[in-house]
Amino acid sequence: MEETTVRSKMHSRQRQIPFDVEHCSPIALRNILLDPCTPADMLERIAHVYYDDDHIARDLIRCPNLTEATLVFLALTSSDEIKHFITSTRVVDVVMEEDAAAAAAEAAKEHKPKKKLNMSQIVNKMTPSQKIKLAQTGAKDARTLLIRESSKIIALAVIANPKLTVGEVEFFAKSTSLNEDVLRKIGSNAEWCRKPSVASALVNNPKTPVGISLGFVSRMTERDLALLERNRNIPEAVRASARSLVIKKKMGKG
Repeated sequence: MEETTVRSKMHSRQRQIPFDVEHCSPIALRNILLDPCTPADMLERIAHVYYDDDHIARDLIRCPNLTEATLVFLALTSSDEIKHFITSTRVVDVVMEEDAAAAAAEAAKEHKPKKKLNMSQIVNKMTPSQKIKLAQTGAKDARTLLIRESSKIIALAVIANPKLTVGEVEFFAKSTSLNEDVLRKIGSNAEWCRKPSVASALVNNPKTPVGISLGFVSRMTERDLALLERNRNIPEAVRASARSLVIKKKMGKG
C-alpha cells in the first residue's frame, strides 16, 4: 500500500516537470499542436517562442483551445499573411479599436456577420508579462499601443524591440504623453539621435529630462535656437542654453 502511494507521488511529480518548449523536436511539437486537448497555457508558451515561424503559427491558429489573447499576440507579432490566415480560418475580423466600426459596416454590406476580435481591448486585458513579451516582439500596431502604457517596464520593452524604426522613434520623441524614462532611453541612443529630426524632437519636448535636452542644444540650427529661446513650454535651463548660443553666434558674426 505504502509502495503504491510513493509511486503515485513520484508520478505526480513527473507530470509537474515543465515542458521544454524551446528545445522540443519538430515532430513532438507538431503532435502537441495537433492534439485538441493541449491546454491554453502551453499553446501560449509555444506562441511566445515560435511567433515568427509561419508554419507553427498556422498550426497554433487551428488549435481549439487557443485563447483570444494568444490569437491577438500572433496577429500583432506575425506577418500580414498570418493575420489574413486568422481572419479566414477563425471566421473573425482582427481589428484595432478605431477600425471596428469600418469592419462592421463592411461585414454588413457582404451579409457575412463575423466576430470582431478587437485587438486594443484584448491587449488592455493582457497580464503585464504578456504585454512585455508583445512589446518586445510585436509589429507596429502593438508598439503603437504599448508605448503608451503607464508601466515604464512595458514602454521600455517597446524601445528594445528590434523591429522599431527610426520613423517611430521620431514620433515617440515628439510625444508629451510618454514616460520620461522612455525619452531618456531614446536620448541615450547615439544611432537614433544622429538623425537631426530625432534630436530636435527631444529638445522641443517638455517631458524630455533636462540632462538629455541640454546635450542636443548645441546641434540646433540658428533658426531652431531662436525658436527654442521663445518656447515657454520647455524647461528654462534649455531656453537659457539656446539664448546663450544665439548671443555667441551673433557676436561671432559681428
